[in-house]
Amino acid sequence: MKKIEVVMNALESINLSDIEIYDMREKSPFFDYFIISSATSDRQLQAAISHIQNDLAENGFANARIEGKNSNSWILIDAKDIIVNVFTKDEREYYNLEKMLVEISKVDLKELK
Repeated sequence: MKKIEVVMNALESINLSDIEIYDMREKSPFFDYFIISSATSDRQLQAAISHIQNDLAENGFANARIEGKNSNSWILIDAKDIIVNVFTKDEREYYNLEKMLVEISKVDLKELK
């Protein structure tokens, strides 16, 4: 299974909403995919951390680095070639990262399945 599929399955398994995947392969030398998603609770934010880390390990990928482990509004998961942002709805609206990514192509979730 591809790494991006592992990450997406982990996010979907905990029912994160409004998942957007940006294809950065032609735009960034540092990572291939940039993901933005929304959580409805602090518990769901923490579940994203554990599910992604566990699923990556089970599939033979290196552990991801986590920023904001103790945050109740935004965490960033750095899986080297995949960056995952999980926000609460209010934080996502406040930071509006989508605005700076408007010219970047999105990946259709169905293509990853």
